[in-house]
Amino acid sequence: MSRKVVNLDFKGFHQKAMKYDWKKKVGTNLPDNLCTVVSSVLFMPLANERGIESPTVRAMAWFSAAVSSGIPLVFVNIQSEQIITLTRNNVTSKELTWGKQPNSNTAVNVVQGIRLWFLPGVAEETLELFPQSGETRYGMDIRQTDEGFICIYSVSKGTAAERAGLSQLLEQASRTRNLVVMSRLQGKILIPSTVDSEGLIHCCDNADIKETLIAAMERMDSIQLHIMSCPNQGNIGTPLATGAAILRPPN
Repeated sequence: MSRKVVNLDFKGFHQKAMKYDWKKKVGTNLPDNLCTVVSSVLFMPLANERGIESPTVRAMAWFSAAVSSGIPLVFVNIQSEQIITLTRNNVTSKELTWGKQPNSNTAVNVVQGIRLWFLPGVAEETLELFPQSGETRYGMDIRQTDEGFICIYSVSKGTAAERAGLSQLLEQASRTRNLVVMSRLQGKILIPSTVDSEGLIHCCDNADIKETLIAAMERMDSIQLHIMSCPNQGNIGTPLATGAAILRPPN
């Protein structure tokens, strides 16, 4: 009978630094480098919550409600995250009266939040809307969902939005019971980012977005949209991003 001696002290091979052509790889695998690729929302614990169970339940309820309403999100991961908060003692009335510098004792609190990672659809569609002389609006009606996403609900005929292909996207999304969701406008992210300790969702102001569109129309500027693509949704505008922008989590 033979025996094999196993060296339990083996530390592995030496490592070396190697060059990588990041610019080429990004340009090849992410031709639209403004694509969101992957997003996350941080769920803070409420004031009376201890542990991660309650924030996890709220995170999954938010995600499930968004998907049920037609937002084409793809689940990636969920993780706990430590959040450090600082609390300062209040200044006393005597300190204010005497003009003294108060002793600002700062309490450091560490709480556990939950970060939910997801893909904004199976890919992102990039569209550019070009207004024509005499037009006063881009021709799309946008609204905000309960979960904080910005969606396009209607498109007017003969407008920049229709010429860019948004009408076809609406028809396709309607057949699959999905919504046409904007992930970016002029390079700015429109996806919700945080749910604070009061349960408020921090997301883009719908009125602010409309004001941005009105100002761009007054200048007769074109605008660029990134739309979350639904499953089996065809390409309407410019080519879809490839590589990591269309990655899906393993089955």
